[in-house]
Amino acid sequence: MRNKLILLLALVFAIIAAFGTYKYLESVKETYRTSGNFSQVATAKQKISAKTPINDQMLEFIEMPVEYIMPGAIVDAKDAVGKLARSDIYPGEQILSNKLIGKNDPAGGLSAKVEPGKRAVTIPANNVSALHGLLGIGDNVDVLVTFDTPNGKVATSTIIHKVPVLAVNKRIQGTSGGQEEPSTVTLMVTPSQAQMIVLAKERGGLHMVLRSPKDDNAPGLPMSTIQELIR
Repeated sequence: MRNKLILLLALVFAIIAAFGTYKYLESVKETYRTSGNFSQVATAKQKISAKTPINDQMLEFIEMPVEYIMPGAIVDAKDAVGKLARSDIYPGEQILSNKLIGKNDPAGGLSAKVEPGKRAVTIPANNVSALHGLLGIGDNVDVLVTFDTPNGKVATSTIIHKVPVLAVNKRIQGTSGGQEEPSTVTLMVTPSQAQMIVLAKERGGLHMVLRSPKDDNAPGLPMSTIQELIR
């Protein structure tokens, strides 16, 4: 009977101690909140694997004392959403800016610059089709193909209008490198446009023409043939 009483008293004291600790922590939290030393910080709601695009559902904002918030921690969702994880981020871990890769960060590689629903396709470039090295990353181009028609004529047609240049040779936006004669140019296109470029590479000669960034027109031009040049 005595042992049961001792156990009961121990249990009561344990409950009282736990309640006291809880109230103390709540009072500390309230003190931080009222004194302005409490802030929200973004943490990972789930494991975020490296190179994964971050969305709102992956983030959880929690309040904590400012001295426990790590330098560079994300406090606004817009500073994280849409970026890639540089390395694995684990549940409960604070989201730090140096663990994210932005669109123009060279650490993300070419894949980080390809928009959802688009593809990157690389085409060979000679001095004519690449504008003698004057083509730059971020420029917009039209893609033309010259081919033999079924009736034996040589024709040139514009197959793609206003697509951006993602890379010249191995140089992408954010990496160093001066003007150089390109051997390859990488464009960002739709999947159907990628098919057209691959087919054109196999069956004809590809050329790129530079266009103004302010020009959004896509005129429906007819094919040009040798006959039109000599008439």
